[in-house]
Amino acid sequence: MNALLAGVSALVLYAASAPGVVQQKEDPFEKGILLYEQGKYGESIPYLEKALNRYPEGSNILWNLGLASAAAGQQEKALTYWQRYHTLRSEDWQVLPKLIQTYQALGRIEPRNESLAELLRLRAQTQDPQFLETRLFCREQFKMNGRLVLAYQFFEPSGEWMQLYRFSVTDAGGKEAYFISLGSYEMTNQISKELGDIKEDERLYHFDGYYPDEVHKTFGFLNSKTAPSYDAIRPTVVEILKGEIKPVSSSQFK
Repeated sequence: MNALLAGVSALVLYAASAPGVVQQKEDPFEKGILLYEQGKYGESIPYLEKALNRYPEGSNILWNLGLASAAAGQQEKALTYWQRYHTLRSEDWQVLPKLIQTYQALGRIEPRNESLAELLRLRAQTQDPQFLETRLFCREQFKMNGRLVLAYQFFEPSGEWMQLYRFSVTDAGGKEAYFISLGSYEMTNQISKELGDIKEDERLYHFDGYYPDEVHKTFGFLNSKTAPSYDAIRPTVVEILKGEIKPVSSSQFK
């Protein structure tokens, strides 16, 4: 079963076709899941909706309806199901990135920012070990050159090789083929300060691409006293993905 659907238990419905005989009917939830796994997202929705009609507060059904609707490009419908899920399972922080993604796809920036603020607030307050161990979350999914791009934001950027955002470009099988990141590495910052390229209260941020065979490309730099926002750096990443910005340097790790 698809990893996105892990942990979902099927609903089994039975009816008697004759006295003393119990015959299993087709389970609309299971049928919807099967169609989803086959990539027939639009076809899976009516079956999942039929299951939801029987179990209006089935949070697992709502979750998968959100997934199927988003995959089918029906973002308004996906939003309805994510909102209903959030109402039923307000303690489940994992629905908030889904709301953020959907609001982004619909161009609704204010509610997107409200959901983002709620997610970051919960992160700051949580005692959940799994949530605390989660380093990043997906805040947008979009297509570029026929490939799915998953845009991630790190909860608490830190470390010698600090990354703030990571745009993962997937292959036909859904695995990461390469990624573009916005990072700020300690060694790079130290050298830049020694050379006088940045001030003491600034950091140097850079756009990097990491490709198969340990190939690394740098596409550009920016100086800032504060961490750049997602909206500020996204257009540059899109230009890189389109090939409109060429690398200023390239190297290969061995």
